[in-house]
Amino acid sequence: MKITYLGTAAAEGIPAVFCNCATCKEARKRGGRELRTRSQVLIDDSFCVDYPPEAYMHSVRFGVDLSAIEYLLVTHSHMDHFYAHDFILRGYKYAHDMTRPNLTICGNEEVKKVFEECTRREMREVVLQTIGFRELREYCPVLLGEYKVTPLPARHSVWENCFVYLIEKEGKKVLYLNDTGRLGAGVYEHLRYEKVDLVSFDCTFVGETVGEARHMGIGDCMAVKAELEKVQAVRPDTKYVVTHFSHNQAPLQETLEKIEKEYGVIAAYDGMSLEL
Repeated sequence: MKITYLGTAAAEGIPAVFCNCATCKEARKRGGRELRTRSQVLIDDSFCVDYPPEAYMHSVRFGVDLSAIEYLLVTHSHMDHFYAHDFILRGYKYAHDMTRPNLTICGNEEVKKVFEECTRREMREVVLQTIGFRELREYCPVLLGEYKVTPLPARHSVWENCFVYLIEKEGKKVLYLNDTGRLGAGVYEHLRYEKVDLVSFDCTFVGETVGEARHMGIGDCMAVKAELEKVQAVRPDTKYVVTHFSHNQAPLQETLEKIEKEYGVIAAYDGMSLEL
């Protein structure tokens, strides 16, 4: 599997959309890797996790063919993870010669509601016919082409059943942990002996440890890592990536480099790719 982090920021982006704090001013000044868009991950060329407002920009910036995505896995319905309005443009006179004519969106019941609400006014039937929706249930694996996906309960919202995901293909396994706080006991038990190749951590709070919350900092990520080790869900050579950074914790490059060195993780940046 090829894992590409197209966006690596929390909901507000870095620099934040309406913010003029010192961190945001510095990020604008430096540019480059300090500029972070809302979170999105592309696996190979046809499998995507989340679809933020910047998805179009990601396609232009990184040469991604959005029409090649066959399966879109959505963690939850929040705007920064599922910007459904774009899908009215997936066909009709707006899109020709698409690489894959059909798209399957997978997520919880709220994701389906958001899709219907956001596309109701402008969706054409000829486009809607090419987009399917698969409602997922926690701990119930599904086969999506070459991929086996198991939705696991996240600790993120009291208003919907948010998911994190175990994604498998040809013996390679990715544990994708956006957006969530520390995992529940049932998740660890389900992951026992899984031997995951890559763990992607929500690290919204960057260098902090927050304990019980709907996001994590590096201390929380390391606590989750320790629990994964206890149930033998990871390998000695498992890769650990941190992402989904908030501007409020000043995640500039020098801070993230210190975290990488101290904790043995990889701090994702927009456009970063890893091969498994």
